[in-house]
Amino acid sequence: MKTINKIIYAGALLFMSSCSEDFLEVYPTETLSQEQVSEASKINPDVSKATLLGIYENLYRRGSGGTGSQEDFGITTQYIQLDMFSADMAHLGKSYNRQTQISELTATVDPDSEYNYRPWRFLFRIINLSNLVIDGAGGNDVVPETENLRYTVGQAKALRGYAYFFLAHVFVNDITNMSQEVLPIYTSAEDIDQPKSTLQEVFDLVIKDLTDAETLLEGFVREDKIEINQDIVRGLLAKTYGALNNWPKTEEYAALVVNSGNYPIMTADEVALLPDESGAVGGFNDINSIPGIMWGIDITPTGQGLASLFSWWGFMDVYSYSYAAVGNSKGMDADLHANFRDDDIRLNQFSASLQPSGKFYYKGAELNGFAAFSGPQSNIDSDSHYMRIAEMYLLHAEAAAENGNDAAARTSLKALLDLRLDDSSYIDGLSGAALAEEAALQARLELFAEGQSYFIMKRRRETRTRGSNWLDFSGDSFSHDDERLTYEIPQEEILFNPNINSQN
Repeated sequence: MKTINKIIYAGALLFMSSCSEDFLEVYPTETLSQEQVSEASKINPDVSKATLLGIYENLYRRGSGGTGSQEDFGITTQYIQLDMFSADMAHLGKSYNRQTQISELTATVDPDSEYNYRPWRFLFRIINLSNLVIDGAGGNDVVPETENLRYTVGQAKALRGYAYFFLAHVFVNDITNMSQEVLPIYTSAEDIDQPKSTLQEVFDLVIKDLTDAETLLEGFVREDKIEINQDIVRGLLAKTYGALNNWPKTEEYAALVVNSGNYPIMTADEVALLPDESGAVGGFNDINSIPGIMWGIDITPTGQGLASLFSWWGFMDVYSYSYAAVGNSKGMDADLHANFRDDDIRLNQFSASLQPSGKFYYKGAELNGFAAFSGPQSNIDSDSHYMRIAEMYLLHAEAAAENGNDAAARTSLKALLDLRLDDSSYIDGLSGAALAEEAALQARLELFAEGQSYFIMKRRRETRTRGSNWLDFSGDSFSHDDERLTYEIPQEEILFNPNINSQN
């Protein structure tokens, strides 16, 4: 059976109750219990794998944050909102009141706002369902006897580590204060109502989970790009060590991914709608046709049933008959856009209003001559991606420069820029801190609207200023540790978890 079909089947089991607005599910008995998974796994090891694959569905399924909101569609919801927090994605229009509380920075100071509830519920649901798989296999210290079970546990630990990595950024104001108590840690489905652990303990768990996953996934060949393999784990480790400013480890793990040779950098016509193209081939809409996309979900109209109104494409694709096209548009911050060099092909990604109309477009738009509303009308089949190799090249360049390894930094940075610029020779004149800053800037330009700028801002402890095209706080600056740039712990969690009684 194809992996995607297993995801659909398992997701149907795991998702039935995901839209009820209760607080943190530490033991989701409405779906499957630890005992059920454990007992079933003894009879049929494929049960644990099917349960695991059902977890992946939460990355993209509407309602995975536990609400019926049209802004509730998994990880790409967060990508949009985090890019707005980072000041790189400007809210250009407020029709239909979609995500205005994010650009106005009012949701993040209101614990009762659903904008805080959704990421908490979404990420802890991934953690708790991952715990079901790990418990069912024998617990955190198990050494699986079979290859298939080893790969299953490896993916579950990677998912749990990724979820805690995300939580440690979006619910913690200052990620440099490692002694502060910030989040409850759950490493078993039997854990309930845990108190806050320190940020150091959270990051220790992330690194332990990901390094365990790296070992367990040795030799794993995935069927579909939604599955986490060893390269994805190493990419997540590079990002985690980067958040800690452990630059030697960041460089080491990013280099492992870059040097794997498995993923070529996206070419010019893959990343931008070039004016002299006889036929558009980009759009980021088909992950299987783009080798440079490492991790993502192949969306099918019948498989996932995602309507354009409540999808990443509906919120970002100007050709879709959805919010981006009818007044709730988003575009690149004007000050960030001014950093493109004149010979940069990525300038073709943006319209005059700086919407990414030449970067992201539904394939239906291409087939209909990029006419207005030529994108999806009901169910969509444009894909979503979560990691691509360009990020690893740029992170390697940043870390290498921080480590004083300027030659390696220039090599990685120019490997990408040689595909974007007519002349990348200016990089030869940069070294040290200036070279690291250029790598980080190029990451913001390259990965715009892909949900990574916020992590760069936190990693580099930056202060960002909103440009002239913002409707809110234009010209205002925000530090990486500004409370308005992180979510509040939901009021439901504080009310119903007796061991948590304060905000971060």
